[in-house]
Amino acid sequence: MRLRAMCGFLLLVPLVVLGIGPALNAHSAEQYAPPTACSTQTGKCARGLLYAYWTENGGVERNGYPITDDFDEQGTDGTMHRVQYFERSRFEYHQEAINTPGVIQSGLLGVEAFKARYPQGQAGGNSGGQCFTETNRCIIGGIKGYWERNGGTAAFGLPISDELDEKGEDGGTMRHVQYFERVRLEYHADRAGMPDEITLGLLGTERFGTRYPQGQPPTSPEPPINIWANLRGPIDPKIANLPPRVYVPDEIRGDITVIDPKTFTVIDRYPVGKTSHHVGPSPDFSHLYVNNMGSSTLTEIDVQTGKPTRNIAAAVPYNLYFTTDGTKGIVAAEPQNSLDFFDAQSWNLIKRVPIPCSGVDHADMSADGKYMLIGCEFSGHVFKVDVVNMRILGSVQVGGQPIDIKLSPDGSVFFVANQTRNGVSVIDPVAMREIAFLATDRGAHGFAVSRDTNSLYVANRLAGTISVLDFSRREITQTWRIGGSPDMLVVSPDGTELWASGRFDGVCYVIDTRTGQLAQRIVTGTAPHGLTYWPLPGKISIGHNGVLR
Repeated sequence: MRLRAMCGFLLLVPLVVLGIGPALNAHSAEQYAPPTACSTQTGKCARGLLYAYWTENGGVERNGYPITDDFDEQGTDGTMHRVQYFERSRFEYHQEAINTPGVIQSGLLGVEAFKARYPQGQAGGNSGGQCFTETNRCIIGGIKGYWERNGGTAAFGLPISDELDEKGEDGGTMRHVQYFERVRLEYHADRAGMPDEITLGLLGTERFGTRYPQGQPPTSPEPPINIWANLRGPIDPKIANLPPRVYVPDEIRGDITVIDPKTFTVIDRYPVGKTSHHVGPSPDFSHLYVNNMGSSTLTEIDVQTGKPTRNIAAAVPYNLYFTTDGTKGIVAAEPQNSLDFFDAQSWNLIKRVPIPCSGVDHADMSADGKYMLIGCEFSGHVFKVDVVNMRILGSVQVGGQPIDIKLSPDGSVFFVANQTRNGVSVIDPVAMREIAFLATDRGAHGFAVSRDTNSLYVANRLAGTISVLDFSRREITQTWRIGGSPDMLVVSPDGTELWASGRFDGVCYVIDTRTGQLAQRIVTGTAPHGLTYWPLPGKISIGHNGVLR
């Protein structure tokens, strides 16, 4: 481990292990922990998504250092959230807002502090400046300028008081302040024209001290959130009555084979386009899309009839993903090494983002839906891409051939299969650094999350095996030997079956997840690839081959 001091933090940076072999199965404790930054000032650490949120939202200047561990707290509305107090903020996990920008929120400390100090409220209201009808308060002058420059409503909330003079916590010192929903801004006349003319009050310290005079409650060993929780069911009512089907695109034949998973028999087959790679659901679950790279089309399939309805023009689509809000379709155009962003309703091209690497193909979305990690199979890179502003944020060179990508249930790290390194990288998306490597077997390729969301299935295409990776322990717990060439994976609705395409063998495999035994081997064609099972449990479509959350 390397220790690096930065802004009062002691950053814990695990050494990157790039070798291959049995020694990689030996884990240190730091491999189990999410990305972490620890403060030398307070002796407390920010971890996982809280660390990411702190980094992306003002760091020390806006939030101060962490003064507690994370623990479960009952909010004023009676709901429980995992929280962590910082000197100026309280960060909160929100399970109900997974896969949206609200998954981590800055608590309403300004509201709580103002109500506690001024239970009768404050009469009157400012005139001039910028006023808000929601709270009947205005902002003017230096405080208005600071509020606008540093994030506005998103960072601080709306004003809930006028500017006023009040005594500080010591009972004597006067300060000129204005309360906002999340913060208290303080004006220092003696620092006029200096960077610290306006600062944020220490509301985190004050509120924590008031609420927990005996110190913080105990921490919980349970993960704070689970971004895959909706995979546990049920199936969306609008598709729940559809007959179950498995759709299998064939890369060489350019067709779709349709399988009845109840009888394990082929019931339909139809052409779609050249070099058909993956099939996955639309954001509203009404259609499936087949990526025809050789034809530069997306074939749209009506899920009610199971039949194709039209072809949509898209340059060399190897893969198709959707933003978590369902507004954008993102084509991974592998031959031209770009991400093409489309309006998911009109299919008009919004923007093409060139990715400076080779083999742009597999991806997954962040817990807040703001960015994606995309792998470059032929150059060994993984890129971080802002899907809101459609621009590259960073990259890491992991070497080998990175293939499929999945986010951890707590949203803190990404897992990346590597076909030639024969295992799985664990990527810190804040630092864009490989923090661990887990050896699986030869040709680690496709992923699927287990129905209970505790495990990640890894298809080892060259070894003919499936590895079972325990998310919480970050280690391989089982290896199932099925033979053949398992490539892409999808889990049945009840979780008892793992379906795999046999890329080099013209078959699909069905593995019993209770025993790890091969249950069925279904002949489909020449080169089956990114199959999907439909319908499936989940609330939003990420695309790919039936990846839901």
